[in-house]
Amino acid sequence: MRYSGKGLFLFLIFSTPVVGQEAGDKARGELRPSSIHFELFPTSTVEGVLTSGLQLETEDGTIIAKDDLINPEYFVVGQVKTVLSAIVGTFTLAYLIQWCLGSSDGHQHDGGWGFPSLCTGEPNTPLSAVLGLGIGIPIGIGMGKDPEFASGKWKPW
Repeated sequence: MRYSGKGLFLFLIFSTPVVGQEAGDKARGELRPSSIHFELFPTSTVEGVLTSGLQLETEDGTIIAKDDLINPEYFVVGQVKTVLSAIVGTFTLAYLIQWCLGSSDGHQHDGGWGFPSLCTGEPNTPLSAVLGLGIGIPIGIGMGKDPEFASGKWKPW
C-alpha cells in the first residue's frame, strides 16, 4: 500500500492531542484584592500570556503569580476545528470566485430582471481544493494563536 506525504502531514496535524497549559498560551483571571498588583490595574480582570514558570505576563511586562488570581483560566485552541474551518472557508471562497468571475464562453449572460449575471463560470473543483488546503492550513494555524478567531474554549488553569 502506498501512502502520500500530504496524508501523513494532515494526519499529524489533526491527531495532535491538546495538552495542558503551556508557555505562550493566552490566559486570564481576576486579581485578588489582597494582591500587590491589585492597585496597578483599574479593573480586577487581567489578561496576558503564560510564562515558562506558568505565571501570567501582561502586555506591559508585569508578572503575576497564579496565587494572586481568582478563577485563572487559559485558552485551549480546538486545532482540528480551527484548521478545518479555515480550509472549508478558503475552498468555498476560491470556488465562488471562480464561479462568479469565470465564464465558459467569455460573455456576460442575463441574470434575470435585466441585470447581467457574472456568476456563470464553471469552477475548477480540484483547483479550489488545492487552494483550500494550501491557504487554509496556514491560515487555520495562524488563527489558532488568537482566541478571538480560534475555535476553542477557556479552561481552568
